[in-house]
Amino acid sequence: MAAVGAVAVTVSCDPVTGTGSGTPPDPRQFLHNDASAQTAVVTLIAGHTAGDYQFNYNGYGNGELVLTVPVGWQVTVQCENHGTVNNSCSVVTDAHATSPADPTWTTPSPQHGLDPGTSGAFVFAPTRTGSFRIASLVDGHEASGMWADLEVVSGGVPTLTAPGN
Repeated sequence: MAAVGAVAVTVSCDPVTGTGSGTPPDPRQFLHNDASAQTAVVTLIAGHTAGDYQFNYNGYGNGELVLTVPVGWQVTVQCENHGTVNNSCSVVTDAHATSPADPTWTTPSPQHGLDPGTSGAFVFAPTRTGSFRIASLVDGHEASGMWADLEVVSGGVPTLTAPGN
């Protein structure tokens, strides 16, 4: 009986295709706002186990996760690497970016990434509206779907949603 359990665990933890049910959690649980201070903290879990595919944040890949932030808010991004490979979190301008939009808007060593089981954080405060991404800059990760949509808007409060899910 024990051997069957061990085989099931091994099969369910495929590092390429993901480890979970394919049903990501409610993204709102990963965002906390303080409207009076205009600050927010967002937690991005790289390689979240709920995803069907390892290259995700909080179980969502290919821009399915949308962080909306008003201009002037200070946002702390906490990036936790639950994957089996190095991952990073960086604010970038578009799909072709190879470096952060601002040198401070990234976890340490974004091209190398955070080792599995480690975490990093950074703070950013956007000064203009526009469309950006939060992506892993480890070679090949963004192309594999490891990015979230970042929309900087003129007003409101930050939100973290997955509109297509």
